[in-house]
Amino acid sequence: MINNYVGPAVGNVLALHAAQGHGANVLRTHHLPRWRAGGLTGAVMQVSDWATLGMLLSEVTQSEGELTFVRNRAEFENRPAGSFGLFISVEGYQSFAGDFDALYALSELGITAFTFSHNVQNVLCTGANERFGEGGLTHLGKATLEELEKLPVLVDLVHMSRASFWDALDLYSGDLFVSHSNADAVNPHPRNLTDDQIKAVAERGGVVGLNSYRGYVHRVPAEATLEHLLDHAMHTYDLVGPEHLSLGLDFWEGPMEMLAGVMDSVDPDGSHGLHGTGTSIYSQGPVGLEHIGHLGNFVEGLAGRGLTPAEIDLVTGGSYLRLLDRARPATVPATH
Repeated sequence: MINNYVGPAVGNVLALHAAQGHGANVLRTHHLPRWRAGGLTGAVMQVSDWATLGMLLSEVTQSEGELTFVRNRAEFENRPAGSFGLFISVEGYQSFAGDFDALYALSELGITAFTFSHNVQNVLCTGANERFGEGGLTHLGKATLEELEKLPVLVDLVHMSRASFWDALDLYSGDLFVSHSNADAVNPHPRNLTDDQIKAVAERGGVVGLNSYRGYVHRVPAEATLEHLLDHAMHTYDLVGPEHLSLGLDFWEGPMEMLAGVMDSVDPDGSHGLHGTGTSIYSQGPVGLEHIGHLGNFVEGLAGRGLTPAEIDLVTGGSYLRLLDRARPATVPATH
C-alpha cells in the first residue's frame, strides 16, 4: 500500500537532524514501525528546499536497506524485498519558486511531483484558505506550469483555490492529481473538491487521494469517524471509479510543539477554524483511524462498503502507480 502524503513526518526529520545531526535515522526509528504496522510499503514525502532533500536522501543511505529512494513504478516494484519505497515530491512555492533550473535538476534526481500551494496566497497562486478573493495562478505560476509541461513530473493541484485549480486545468496538458483532498459534497470545505473538480481530474487520468484530517472529513472535527471518511471514499468511487481514487492520509507525525505554528500559518486570521486548534484537530485522525498504524481498519471498511479486492488494490496504491508510470516511465529520460 502507498500513501500519497506523509509530509508532516518531515517536521520530525528537520527537528531531530537539528538536534542530533545527519545520523539521526528519524524515519527508520520513529516512522517506519507505524507505517509498516498499517501495511504501508511505500509513501510520498514532500520537501521544500535542498537542505530537506539532502536530509531525506541521507536517511535513505543510512537506513541499512530498510528505505529505498524510488523514482518510478519500476523502481518501487523492484526494490529489495522488505525495503520501504520512498518517493519524494516538491512543495515548490517557497525556495524553488521561480528557479526553473532547479526544476530540471529535481526531475533528473527523481522528484515525482510539484505542488503549487499550501492553502494561502504565495508567489505562484492563491490557496484554498485565502479568504481575500478567489484569485488564480500568478504570472510566475503560469510560467512554472509551462516549464513543468516539458518534464516527467506530476502536477499536484492540492491546497489550491478553485480559481487556481481551474487555471491549471486550462493551461496545463500534462499529468496531474490531487494528493490529499476529500469530497465537498460530503463535507463542504474550501480544501475539499467539488464534484466537477473530481470529474475533471478523472477525465485527465488523474487520481484524488483521500485525506484523514478530521476538519476535512466532518463539519464537526471532533466527531469525525472512519465511517465518515468512507463516505468520502464512496462518493468519489461512485463519481469516477476506483482507478481515480487513492490514499492521501494526512496524519501529523512531526513534533507536537511545531503543530500550532503550522496550523496558524495556513489560516492566519482563523477564517477556516484552524488557527489555535492544531493540537485538538490534527493530533490524531478520525475515530477508528487515529493513526496510520490503523490503516487496516480502512481497508476492511472499503470491503464492507462492497469494493472487490481488485478495486481495493487500486485505491491503496495501484491507481497512483498507474498514474506515475504514465507520467514518469522508467524508459523515458528525466527530461524530454
